[in-house]
Amino acid sequence: MLTITTAGTLGKGTLDPGAEVAAVRVASDVLEVDLLGLGAAISGVRTVDRDGRSGSVHLTLGGLDQYADRSLNPHLGASIGRYANRIAGAAFVLDDRTYRLEANNGANTLHGGSRGWDRRVWELLDTEVTDLGGTAVFGLTSHDGDGGFPGTMTATATFTVDRDVLRILYEARTDSPTVVCMTNHGYWNLAGRGTIARHRLTLESDRVLPVDDGGIPTGRFAAVENTPFDLRSPTELGPVVESVPGGIDHCFVVRGEPGVVRPVALLECAESGRWMSVRSDQPGVQLYTGNGLRAPFEVHGSVSLETQAFPDTPNRVEFGSARLDPGEVYRNETELRFGTGAPPSS
Repeated sequence: MLTITTAGTLGKGTLDPGAEVAAVRVASDVLEVDLLGLGAAISGVRTVDRDGRSGSVHLTLGGLDQYADRSLNPHLGASIGRYANRIAGAAFVLDDRTYRLEANNGANTLHGGSRGWDRRVWELLDTEVTDLGGTAVFGLTSHDGDGGFPGTMTATATFTVDRDVLRILYEARTDSPTVVCMTNHGYWNLAGRGTIARHRLTLESDRVLPVDDGGIPTGRFAAVENTPFDLRSPTELGPVVESVPGGIDHCFVVRGEPGVVRPVALLECAESGRWMSVRSDQPGVQLYTGNGLRAPFEVHGSVSLETQAFPDTPNRVEFGSARLDPGEVYRNETELRFGTGAPPSS
């Protein structure tokens, strides 16, 4: 099932005042996903619990006006770009030229700055209904110099419901050399209420990126063994969050070969009986435990598992490359599967 409506029109004070925002619902018999053109965002997900009752598993707001309000909306379910996570010193060098960005997170750039793609209106390009759900494709053009980044870029966000699976595919192209890192900033709570203290998380990761006080990686890859970051087996999140000052907002190195879709994480909730597995082709996953959430939400009221390149890669040769050249296609593919009962073994 797939339905298309209008969420409304953006008002003054937004990046696209007067723009009409599309709302799309894609559903199967067990999974219902609401999408919003503002930020190409997941605005709601409902799936069944152990008793077959459908309920919310993603933080949601009341309407378009609230999603457009930065004080209420901490990137909920949004498509993040041009560069997800942090860039140190709000600058990077590409081909011997320094590009100055907006410092919107202390001295650093976070999620592309205040004009990031999650605050922009994406156009609904295409939809398709299938026997097991459907697909919605959103598109955005970001012009040369947008947020300080070079190159005019075109990006697409494709969301596909395939019965119990939500697939998210990001693609981007550029007309001149640039850097890019996209991700989806989901806010998951498989109980549909309260905190995630009793959720259990398993990460397919042996190493984490230590960070400084500004959330910038130090450049090291640290073993998780004998640390609070050892989530290689199912681990209740409450004690972990309490043991890390300020909560977790760290990037983990995903086992296996980047570019190949492989297991990343398993989130489980004993209260509802639900689980969510994550698979992706990205080298890292940013684990964020809702440390900064505030009304209308609850601190530590969600888990974010943001599949992405490593933070500050444009300034860190040891992290690989975030460069995109003309003729190349950037891709980020992530698969979320929802279920109850025994979770998948891998």
